Parts: sequence; C-alpha cells; structure tokens
Amino acid sequence: MNYQERNEGSKGYRNFRSSLDLGMGVFYIIIGLILLYVKYFGSMELSTTYAYILGTLMLVYGIFRLYRGFIAFKK
Repeated sequence: MNYQERNEGSKGYRNFRSSLDLGMGVFYIIIGLILLYVKYFGSMELSTTYAYILGTLMLVYGIFRLYRGFIAFKK
C-alpha cells in the first residue's frame, strides 16, 4: 500500500471529502438559483433561455454533490 492509498482510505480524508461535497453542493445550488432569477437583477448580459439552462444544470449538479456527500457521511 503506498502513501496515496493510505491517505485516501483514512477516516479524516473521507470526512474532508464529504464536507467538501456538501459545501460545494450548497454553493452550486445557490449559484443555480441566482441564475434562474437573473432577470430580476439585471446585472448580467445573459439571455433568459441560457440563464434557465445553466441555472437548472447547476441545481442538478448541486443536488448530486449533496447526495454524494450525505451517502459518504453515512458510510
């Protein structure tokens, strides 16, 4: 077993990775919600169609990151 395998298998690394997944999931969800409501801010030059597509993709990816983080914490 080499050094990288030992670190990735440790409990501290798994907890850090799970926390990172949860934090980034929340971040992507917030950015996705902002993009969905960009027409109210008026500060971005982005068409409504692209804002909805990008916002939806970020929401889905954020939910995936949250799910992955919760599953990793349960293990």
